[in-house]
Amino acid sequence: MMEAKLEQCDMGASFPFESKLSLTNLIGYWQVRTNDKNFFLASTAKEIMKRLEKAPELLEPIDDMTVLDRHKEVVNLLMTAIFSPFTEEEEMVSAMAPFKKEDVHSTKAYRDLMAEAGSYEALLDPEEMAQIMLHKTMAAYFAIMQMYYGLTIELDKDIIYTLTNNRTGLRRYFKITINPKFCEIKLKGDLPDLSEEGIKHLTDNVDNVDVWMEMLPTEIFEFQGLIVFKLNEVTKEQVLSRMKENLLEKDSITDEASFLDLEQKFRSLLQLSDVRLGISGYQKSKNRFINFGGQSGRSILIGQGDKIDCVNANAHLYERFANQAEPMIVEDMSQCCSQLQEQASTLQHGGVNNLILNPLFYNDEFVGLLELASPNKGDLNALTLTRIKEVLPLFSIAVKRSSEEIENNIQNLIKQKYTSIHPTVEWKFNNAAHEMLDQISQNKNAVAPNIVFNNVFPLYAASDIRNSSVERHHCIYKDLNRQLQLAKKVLNKAMELTNLPILDETIFRLDAFRKKIKNKLVTGDETVILEFIQEEVEPIIRNIEANHADNSEFSAEYWNALDTEIGVVYEHRKNFEDSLTMLNDTIGTILDEEEKKAQKMFPHYFEKYKTDGVEHNIYIGASMVEHLEFDEVYLRNLRLWQLVVTAEIANRSAALIPSLPMPLETTHLILVHSNPLSIRFRQEEKKFDVDGAYNIRYEITKKRIDKAVVKDSEERITQPGKIAIIYSQDRDAEEYRRYIDYLKNKGLLIGEVEQLELEELQGVSGLRALRIAVNMESSSIIDEVKKLLEVA
Repeated sequence: MMEAKLEQCDMGASFPFESKLSLTNLIGYWQVRTNDKNFFLASTAKEIMKRLEKAPELLEPIDDMTVLDRHKEVVNLLMTAIFSPFTEEEEMVSAMAPFKKEDVHSTKAYRDLMAEAGSYEALLDPEEMAQIMLHKTMAAYFAIMQMYYGLTIELDKDIIYTLTNNRTGLRRYFKITINPKFCEIKLKGDLPDLSEEGIKHLTDNVDNVDVWMEMLPTEIFEFQGLIVFKLNEVTKEQVLSRMKENLLEKDSITDEASFLDLEQKFRSLLQLSDVRLGISGYQKSKNRFINFGGQSGRSILIGQGDKIDCVNANAHLYERFANQAEPMIVEDMSQCCSQLQEQASTLQHGGVNNLILNPLFYNDEFVGLLELASPNKGDLNALTLTRIKEVLPLFSIAVKRSSEEIENNIQNLIKQKYTSIHPTVEWKFNNAAHEMLDQISQNKNAVAPNIVFNNVFPLYAASDIRNSSVERHHCIYKDLNRQLQLAKKVLNKAMELTNLPILDETIFRLDAFRKKIKNKLVTGDETVILEFIQEEVEPIIRNIEANHADNSEFSAEYWNALDTEIGVVYEHRKNFEDSLTMLNDTIGTILDEEEKKAQKMFPHYFEKYKTDGVEHNIYIGASMVEHLEFDEVYLRNLRLWQLVVTAEIANRSAALIPSLPMPLETTHLILVHSNPLSIRFRQEEKKFDVDGAYNIRYEITKKRIDKAVVKDSEERITQPGKIAIIYSQDRDAEEYRRYIDYLKNKGLLIGEVEQLELEELQGVSGLRALRIAVNMESSSIIDEVKKLLEVA
C-alpha cells in the first residue's frame, strides 16, 4: 500500500527523526527485577545495578559507541534480558539504536548472516531502500500516535529484506520484526493539537509521508533507547509466492529474461547455485516433446534442438510419464536408468550428473516436463520434490498456456503464409511454422520454407454441366430479347400519351439491338444493351410517368418484369444459375461426405473446385503422411472409390433433373496418371500445383480434356449418363477394366465398354479412353459397394 507514494519520501537512507542510543529503559527493566521473586533473576539484577555504579556513562544517552566497548561486561549482562544463550546460533537478532543500523549487541546467527551477505543495505536497490526507510518512518509515526494520541495503527504490510550471498549469488529473504519495548519518544516542543478531522486526515493518508511530516514535524520528536531488530527467514514462502506471480504472466517460460528469473528463484529456493531449470512441452498431435525456447533452449532434455519425437527410441520415455505420472530422479547420471539411456551421454557431456524429470498434468492430461539438473551428484533428490510441489500446478498451467500460444502462432503463420490447410498435410505446414517461429525467436527474418511432396500419385475427376456455355449464352439472349421487347412495347404506349420524336428514334435503336443479337450475340453486347436501356430508355419512361401521373399504368408490365435485386430481366439466367447451383451443391455434398470416409482408408490430400460443375484433385503417397507406411494397394483402393463415387454423382445428378428450374445434364470423366509426380505449394496462389517441367503435361491435360472429342469425329468424349476414363498407358486401361468388370457384376455399371481414341489436343497427344454407362437404377447397389470399400 505504501509503495504508491515512494517518490514522495525523498530521504535517501537517513531516518528523518532524531534518534539517540540509550540504555535507560533497559536499565529500568533490570532495576524493577531487583525485587523479583525469582531468585536467579533478582540476583542478576542486583549484580547489574552494582556494576552500573562504576559505569555512570551508561545511564545517559550514548553518542560515542566506544563507551559500550569500555563497559562490555555490564552491557552483556544487560542484554541477557533480550538475548538467550540457548538461541545464540539460531535466532537472528540485533539490539540497535532506534531505527539506525548500528548494532549494540547481536546473536552469532545474525553476525554470520551479515558476514555472509556483506552490507545488506548496499545490496538493496534504491526503490527497496526507499521502501524500507518509508516503513521505518511510518512505524515511528504510528508509535507517536499511540503514545501521545492514544490511537493504535497497525502497519499493513511486512517489510522483506533480500540478502544475497556474495560468493554464490543466492538470495535469501527475511521478514523484519521490530520491538520498541526499550525505546521512548521524547517531546522537544509543543505537541500539535490534532482534532478528530486532523486525525482522520492522517489515517486517510497512511501512504503519504508528506502529509504526516507537515502535521507532525519530525524535529519536535526524539527517539531514545534501544530497539530489538529480528530477522525471520521466509525464503521458501517468498520464493514460492514470487514464482507464482511470475508463472501467471503470459511469457513466463517463453521469454528468456523471465525464464532465467524463474531459474534463479529455483536456485534460491533450493539454495543450490548450480541448479539448472528446464521445461519441455508435450505436443500430443505430433507425439513429441517440444522446446519452448527453440534454438535458445528452455529444455535440458532436448538441448538446443526444437523437439524430440516420442517414437522408436523415445517412446518408452513418453509412456513412463504419461502412464505412471511419477517423477524420475537420477541422483547419479553414470548409473542412469534404461529409459534415459538414449540421452544420458549427451546430458553428461553437457555437465548434467544429477537430474529430476517431473511430469506436468493439466486436467489429467500430460502436457510436459519440469526438468531440474545439477553438475553435482546427489544435489537433487526426493526431498527436492517436496519443496517444489506447491508450484507444479502453476507450471502445468504455464506450459499448457504456452503450448496453446505456440499452436495459435503456428495456425496464424499458416493462414498468413499458406492459407487454410487440408488436415492430412497439416503436419508439414506445422513443421514449417515451427521453423519460422524459431527464426523469429532468434531475431531473424522469418522465411517460409518450401512445402513440397515428392513421389505422390494424382487422381482427378470432373462432373460438368453439359454444354453449359451454350445454355448460359442462350439464356442471356432470351432475357435480353425479352427486355428489349418490353421496352419497345412501353415506348409505343408512351407515344399515345405524348408526341415526342425521340420516342420513335429510341424504338428504332431497340429494334436494331434485337436484330443484332438474333443474328449473333457476342461478348460485350449484354453490357452495351443494358447500359443503353438503363441510361437512355428508362429515364424517358420515368419522365413520362411523372408528367402523366394519371396514366402511369402504361409502364407497369415493364417494371414488373425486372428482377427486384439487379433491375434487369433475369428469368432464364436465374433458372440456369439456380439449376447449376443445385447440381453443384449436390455433387459437392456427395464428395464431402464420401471423402471423410475415404480418409479413413488412408490419409490423402483432397481439394475440389466449383465452376460449371465440380472437379476434384487427390494426391496420395508416402511423403504426405508422417508416421504411416504407404503401399500402392491404397492407391488402387482410392481409384476404385473414385470410380464408385463418380457413378453415384452421375446417378444422383440425373435423378435431380425433373426438379430443376431448367433441365441440365451432367457429364463425368476421370483422368488416370500412373506415374508419381511432385507437388509444390505456391505461395502466391495459396494452392498446390505440380512441380517440375516434366509434370506440367499433367496439368495441361486436366485443363483441356473436358472439350476433347473422339478421334475423326465431332462427338464429345464425355456424354450424359456415362463415365469417360481417360488414360495414356495400357496398364492403366487393364487396371480400370478390372474395376469396371467388378462394378458391372455388382450392377453399378452397365453395357459394353467403349474403347476410344481422343483427337489430339493442343500440346497433348496419345490419349485414349474407356467409356461406360452408369446404371441409373442403382442407388441401393451404390451404398452396398461403398460399404465394401470402407471395410477394405
